[in-house]
Amino acid sequence: MKIGEASRVYSAQMNKLFAQKRELTAQKKALENGEIKMTDEQADLLAKSLDRIELQYEKASEFMEGFNTYKNLLHDAEASRQQRDAMAEKTEEEMKCMEIMRRIARGDKVPPYDEQKLLDFNAEMYQMAKNMAMIAENEKRKEHDSLWDEDDEKPANEMTADEVVDNTECSMVMPAEIMADDFSAE
Repeated sequence: MKIGEASRVYSAQMNKLFAQKRELTAQKKALENGEIKMTDEQADLLAKSLDRIELQYEKASEFMEGFNTYKNLLHDAEASRQQRDAMAEKTEEEMKCMEIMRRIARGDKVPPYDEQKLLDFNAEMYQMAKNMAMIAENEKRKEHDSLWDEDDEKPANEMTADEVVDNTECSMVMPAEIMADDFSAE
């Protein structure tokens, strides 16, 4: 089961537990206020059911706290990975632009695409490189291939950290006694 699905299932179970607890609490309050009548046996069964549901709700709340911590840790790890990858990509692009600037400044010929990338990155660097190229105009020019691959320009269809976490296999399973549908005292 994926974490997103587990989160929905566990939340639904918490809602069930809460609804049953609220219903039993309301019955107990009505009994105490004399609004409803019960035999001693029925009142005792109601008290035991309420005690059991409160215990199950407490266990489920503790589980959900751990589950949410687990989910948040996975989210933070994925967000950190994505930030690291973005920073590495940005650094690589900056290094390519510095190399393009160096090549232009030496008077070498670079592809128009690379010149445009440098201009988009930093217009002042581009202008400085062009000015230096004019000074080095009389020297032999070297021709370079583009530093960018065609793949570099494809938009990344990367999922957000929340999407990655929601689609990760869940290793936390809510205990069976919490997942039960009937919490009345046996």
